[in-house]
Amino acid sequence: MAQSYPDLEGFAYSFASAELSLNGNIYTAVTGVSFDQGTEEGTVKGTSPYPIARTVGTLGLGTGTITFSDDRERLDFIDDLGDGYREVIWGLTWILKGKDERQVKLECISCRVLNNPIDHSEGAEALAGEVEFSFMTHKINGKSPHAR
Repeated sequence: MAQSYPDLEGFAYSFASAELSLNGNIYTAVTGVSFDQGTEEGTVKGTSPYPIARTVGTLGLGTGTITFSDDRERLDFIDDLGDGYREVIWGLTWILKGKDERQVKLECISCRVLNNPIDHSEGAEALAGEVEFSFMTHKINGKSPHAR
């Protein structure tokens, strides 16, 4: 059976072509989004020096960071969440669009602001900032990390 090699001669996904939605609003002064949510698994041990099985595992709360290049937009996001903004639950969705029109949809579900440090200083650059958040689960193209 012949192997099919991927065609890599096109354009890769770029954050410049991303559409980011926080709490249902689109923001454009975002220069980065990162998140992490690992699975903690357990093992079954016995008379072997090696594990003999593993558990499916569980997800803990995920954590992430949104980096804004314009602090005005970051503060607008915080303001839009309202009073008690660290207790408001919101969603994060961003869509990566390729030149071939294929899209990748990434979602962090049930997000909450954990920290929003402010570090302003003099200079030619625009004031910028980050929002650190936690979330319950994530999806990539509608697929969850664990089956129910």
